[in-house]
This record gives sequence, C-alpha cells and structure tokens, in this order.
Amino acid sequence: MNEIAPLLQVKNLSVHFPVEKGIIFRKTIGWLKAVDDISFEIWPGESVGLVGESGCGKSTTAMAIARLQSVNQGEIVFQGRNLLALSDSELCKARKDFQVIFQDPYSSLDPRMTALDSIAEPMRIQAKRSGSSIGEKEITAHVYEIMDRVGLSRQFANRYPHEFSGGQRQRIGIARALALSPKLVIADEPVSALDVSIQSQLLNLMKDLQGEFGLTYLFIAHNLAVVSYFSDRIIVMYLGTIVEIASSIDLYREPFHPYTKALLSAVPIPDPKLERERSRILLKGDVPSPISTRMGCPFADRCSQAMDRCTRERPMLLPIGSSDHRVACYLYH
Repeated sequence: MNEIAPLLQVKNLSVHFPVEKGIIFRKTIGWLKAVDDISFEIWPGESVGLVGESGCGKSTTAMAIARLQSVNQGEIVFQGRNLLALSDSELCKARKDFQVIFQDPYSSLDPRMTALDSIAEPMRIQAKRSGSSIGEKEITAHVYEIMDRVGLSRQFANRYPHEFSGGQRQRIGIARALALSPKLVIADEPVSALDVSIQSQLLNLMKDLQGEFGLTYLFIAHNLAVVSYFSDRIIVMYLGTIVEIASSIDLYREPFHPYTKALLSAVPIPDPKLERERSRILLKGDVPSPISTRMGCPFADRCSQAMDRCTRERPMLLPIGSSDHRVACYLYH
C-alpha cells in the first residue's frame, strides 16, 4: 500500500474556536482547541476509522477536511494538492472527488426537495460550473441507477424526505455522496442516529459500494465495535489530539495507549462468560476543558500510569518498533 502516494494527507491540522465574553463589547478571552496539531494519511482503497468520545474533535476534523470548516493552521493534501490553497473555483472542481455522508439523515436533506432532486443536485452544480452539456434526461437516468444500487425504489424518486424512514433517508444521503463518483467519502457517524438493525444493513451496503466503486472511506464514529468492523485502520482521538493509530486487528489485539485500553474495555463481548470475567477500566475525573492551556499529555490527569514528564511535555505520535502501529505515550518512547 505504501508504494503509492496517499490519497489524503493531513499535516499539523489545528482548528481553534475563539471563546468570547461580553454582550455588547465582545472580547476574546481564550481559544477552544477542537483539533490541535494532528497528522495522518489515508491510502487509496482504505477504510480508516476515526474514533473517540463525543467532543474529541472527530466531526470538526471531518468538516475541516471537507472544507466546510475554517482551519487555523496545517495542510490538507488531497491527490497531491493542498485544499487550503485552492481558489473557490478550483475547490468547487475538486469537490467532485470527495463527498460527505452526514450524521443526521433528517436535517441533512432539504425538506423542499424530492429524493431525485437531492441526489441530482451535485451533478447539476458541477455541470453548471464546468459548462457541461449533460441534460436532465442523463442526470435522471444516473439518479435512477444510483437509487437502484443503494436499495431505493425508483418509484420513490419524487417523494419528499418526510415520506421516508430514517434508514431510507440515509440511503438518499449515500446516493447523493456517490452521484459524482468520488474517490474519498467522509462518513460522519452515518449510522449513529439509526436503529441497530438498520445500522448493520447500511454498513454492509457501504462496504459493498466500496468494492464496486473503488471508494476510500474516512469513517467517523464513537462506537469502537462499529469502527473495527468497518475499518482497515483506526485513529483514536482524545481532546483534539491523536493518541494512537493502528490496523483494526492490531488495535484490538494489543492496544498501547491507556485511553485506547479504556475504550476497548467498554466494548461488549458477545460471550456472556467472558463478559462477566473481564474487568472494565474506569477513568478517573472528567474530560478536561479544551480551553485549557495546560502543557503535557492531554490524558495525563485521567491516566493511572502518568509520570511527571507527562504533565510537562506533550508526547509525539511515534511508531512502536518497525510497525505501522503508532502511539503518543511516554510509556513506550
């Protein structure tokens, strides 16, 4: 896999939000570090999971990569081009190669647009921007093909979002993301708002579509069990930073970072006997405020193995031996 160039490279990405005080005269009194100097890469054909607790910066990272969120510093290199350096017209052309499946299938669809129009909208926008001569008949035919592929009947094409179930709405969202035949699909918790039975159907559908269309996924979720099933590699985030990166198999077989171990201990085991025998790792304290300017490892206050160095210096994300398993922890470096 490493013999070819990465499809996506995120380099030292930071997204900070100002914290303001005052009603009339607003004053910035600090910065909320939603994403703080993270780097990773995604190779063509991969499914990379991004996992962590709510508020750790997963969705902010996704929206920054999709250029739906402004960035304070860093680079987002997609197919060899830094997306942050592109003009508006260049970015519009580049967008056909990366699309987003949003978390909420209810709010991500325009209630005034039919399923056909929602799926066709990206094609119409790109055709208008590029001056393409593609007509409505061709667009409609393509929409029907995509609807067939994601399990939606063509006879529902002229229905509005309120006439669909949650799972059907998310299928529309998936179809819309595939309309332009993208290379990268950013799935921001695409099944978290759905019933468990529907989740498995959509995950299997997305895996089938990956093989059929040659897709690369950045799959974001807070459920490690879901991420491990879907992903080739997993990135673990905590408080805006990356603490561990490994293949799905390696992360489950031998997690290194104390936070990753705590997350995995909360994943249910189907075997009742093993579930009763294992011990859950309970973290002390609460998640620190991302507004804090403290130095050191962001997990130090909750880690039972923290050393003095952990409170003074932030550990770098480094490989364990010669493997692709990387961890940001002084217990191993």
